[in-house]
Amino acid sequence: MSAAAPPPADDAGWVRVHPASPWVRGWTFLLLILFFAGRNAVEDFAAGRLSGEDAPGGGDGSLLVAGGILLGVTLLISLVFFFSWWFTRFRCGEDRIELRQGWLFRSRRQMRYDRIQAVDLQHPLVARLLGLATVKVEAADGGESALELSFLRRAEAEAVRREILDRASGMLGGAGADASAPERAAEPGLPDADAADAGELMLQVPAGRLLGSVLLSGGVLGVLAGSLIWLGGLALVVALLPEAVLDEGETLTGIGAAASLPALFSVAGVAWSRLNAGWGFQVRRSTDGLRLRHGLTETTHQTVPPGRVQGVTVSQPLFWRPFGWYRVNMAVAGYLQESDGARDVALPVGPWEDVLRVLTVVAPDPGLDGDPRAAQGLTPAGLMHLGVHGTGTEGGFQHVPRRGRWWFNWFAWRRTGFTTTRSLLVVRSGWLNRRLQTLQHERMQAAELAQGPVQRRLGLATVRVWVAGANAVVRDLDEDVAVDLYAREARHAAVSRRLADRDQWMRPEELARFEQRTREVAATEVGRRELARAGVVGGAVVGEESGAHVPAVRGEEER
Repeated sequence: MSAAAPPPADDAGWVRVHPASPWVRGWTFLLLILFFAGRNAVEDFAAGRLSGEDAPGGGDGSLLVAGGILLGVTLLISLVFFFSWWFTRFRCGEDRIELRQGWLFRSRRQMRYDRIQAVDLQHPLVARLLGLATVKVEAADGGESALELSFLRRAEAEAVRREILDRASGMLGGAGADASAPERAAEPGLPDADAADAGELMLQVPAGRLLGSVLLSGGVLGVLAGSLIWLGGLALVVALLPEAVLDEGETLTGIGAAASLPALFSVAGVAWSRLNAGWGFQVRRSTDGLRLRHGLTETTHQTVPPGRVQGVTVSQPLFWRPFGWYRVNMAVAGYLQESDGARDVALPVGPWEDVLRVLTVVAPDPGLDGDPRAAQGLTPAGLMHLGVHGTGTEGGFQHVPRRGRWWFNWFAWRRTGFTTTRSLLVVRSGWLNRRLQTLQHERMQAAELAQGPVQRRLGLATVRVWVAGANAVVRDLDEDVAVDLYAREARHAAVSRRLADRDQWMRPEELARFEQRTREVAATEVGRRELARAGVVGGAVVGEESGAHVPAVRGEEER
């Protein structure tokens, strides 16, 4: 089979989406129209049969009128859908992707390749039945800024995604692209896009494990336990009632049982949403970065390019501990406004070995090279293990001092804390539900040092650090430790934002420019001092040109 070809374009490079796109987008609206029209027709027919109306032409006339109205509505919808399709076009240019939509109210949107955070391939249920897919391109602020190219034939959608990723990485088109870069060859018997998707399979989540994790989540168990206690209490009350009022008690029991149904339906919806989003979850490693595939009724193929992951969160709910299960979420700038919380999942549930496999891709540089702790035997896997399971000061962690135990952290004071490496801020928290966060120094956008009145009296302070799409809070540290952490993160950000961000990560000139800027910073006395104080090894961190915003210290109300 030959390589998948991109969709046909006009002389200016503009490409139209599939003609069935408006019908696929509006299938629920069409279904409602058919439902109401069909219901009215059936009711009219049944009413006529029951009344025995057999006037010549009476029934047929009504059917003709109804048929004419339905035909007119169908033609009107078809005309609107045709114009919607005709005026929807996109183009993959040299340095940006453009999308034009609308025929009454026109819009034109564009996104530069060097601002792309992720490229996803989505297969909604109806579109999948027709062999169609959506290419969703995410920018840094996510939400409404995302470009959706819907719908294309599946092979064409994969070819478009491949072109966008190649242009974003600098391997295709654009000034300065590497002309000597080898073409991606298709594997025998596979389209080119499928070959690109067939990266190294790292792991996949079994359906049984996913179902167990959903049922053992705190929300599901809490609602089920509450409902059982409520129903058991009602049954006990009815059992203790005298026979004279037994009928009234049974009525109240029925009302009480019905009152618990909304909560049960709600938790069933949440459980279904998680099960649907995580079904068939696969994680692959490729040259384009991390590839994720998941979904039951709507299959999603996500591609997160290298360097777009701002931070990682590893969590272990209480009821997952007997099974040794964990969850991994990633902070990606394009996903920060997602309401369903499904697209930032790097691993919905898995053992510790799967967590380490995912971390090798989303957090490949823990920054322990040259660290004295590494000489003492601390490995990256050991650091992550201490972050999830450890307590105290082992591994260089600093935790809440004893004087803050009784006010803020009765049981978790030895777990709540942080440590830093050359490249990461590692924050751990949680006593019942364990939680580990890692944020890259080079991606830090803001830092805050806060101190409430009780904290001031006890000599404690809280540090908050923000990256795009996530934030970490280190609560109730010793005041001197908190001030030192705040100052260190500010220095890290100041140095990192001076260095070039490799937006097109595969272009040789980007690599050379990055190394040159690092040498320029290191050649100055201020640069040497800041690099040394921040613990940055030349070429180890990247960032944007502008300096990071670091607000001044401020007080806040006590929690």
